[in-house]
Amino acid sequence: MTQDNESKEKSSGQLLPVDAARANSLLAAIVESSDDAIISKDLDGTITSWNAAAERIFGFSSEEIVGKSILTLIPEDLQDEEKTIIARLRRGERIEHFETTRVAKSGKLLSLSLTISPVRDASGTVVGASKIARDISERKEFERRLVETEKIVATGRMAATIAHEINNPLEAVVNLIYLARLSPTVNEQVREYLRLAEQEIERVSLIARQTLGYFRETAVPVDFPVSVLLDEVLTVYGAKLAYSGIDVHRDYQPAQRLTMRKGELTQLFSNLVANAIDAMPLGGDLSVSVAPEGQSPEDGVRVQMADTGTGISEELLEKIFEPFFTTKEQRGTGIGLWLSRQFVEDHRGSIAVTSSTDVEDHGTTFRIFLPYANGLMQDAVAGERGNA
Repeated sequence: MTQDNESKEKSSGQLLPVDAARANSLLAAIVESSDDAIISKDLDGTITSWNAAAERIFGFSSEEIVGKSILTLIPEDLQDEEKTIIARLRRGERIEHFETTRVAKSGKLLSLSLTISPVRDASGTVVGASKIARDISERKEFERRLVETEKIVATGRMAATIAHEINNPLEAVVNLIYLARLSPTVNEQVREYLRLAEQEIERVSLIARQTLGYFRETAVPVDFPVSVLLDEVLTVYGAKLAYSGIDVHRDYQPAQRLTMRKGELTQLFSNLVANAIDAMPLGGDLSVSVAPEGQSPEDGVRVQMADTGTGISEELLEKIFEPFFTTKEQRGTGIGLWLSRQFVEDHRGSIAVTSSTDVEDHGTTFRIFLPYANGLMQDAVAGERGNA
């Protein structure tokens, strides 16, 4: 090529072959090093290219996904979106920052922000699309938690108002029960029922203030047997368990007393028993066990509560400890298990759940570990010194 011809090509705006190759190489490097998934497809929705970030975000290698339909990445209930996208691309429109959900190879749902641009051939005809997908899952999770926090704040204010309004009538009821217990005409069995009723009514006031963690029990921690506490809770729910056709099976192995905030653990076990009753509307079995846990009997105590109820699906099981999540529709508040986990963590313990919805083997099991060395008594002493 002569110098004159080279000058003519440069002046016409066309790149020399060497320059074009260099530009294409640079563009390919930019695409491969991008943190965002960059995908191209034709107007039939067939994937034609796939960069390294797309493999990282979606889990498919280029060999696995190129040549497959873009619908592979779209949840079934959102696949109509693709028809709308293709229609807009055919009109030459660019779609910017479209927030939607896509599915990874593992089945995990991803929150993405999509920017989709039409790709044209030399004649200007739209022949496909270039898609940039940015993973915004962390941002969406932050936004979701922010909304939950706002709900918690609002509910906490409401709970404080409720606590104030119900305390006076509750005190009157407690006084009446106390007087009834002193009556000489009351036998010991009835007196015990009245004692439990008094204890439960006192707990109602505590629950209102504890709701959503805006109140921490101020009572001094006590050393108390976990098995005795469980029996007290099961006695309170005894009539409802019997009416529901639920048989209770106890297996209590010797374990030392636990330093505890009794009100919090009473509420914890009450929540689990109430949930078990709701899960077995046609009756069933509730097995409750207590055993020492760890390499030595002094490490802690393990409480297990297993029902033969309908079970919880794997998808819902991941959410049951989230605030305001409930499977009970209008009957549930969605805060019982969330509070229960807070109470366990306040005791430096842990709570785990497994469940099955299998027709032949269904039910839910909660396992709670409560360490003996939970620091509650030391915290209480330190708090008293700080207030001195």
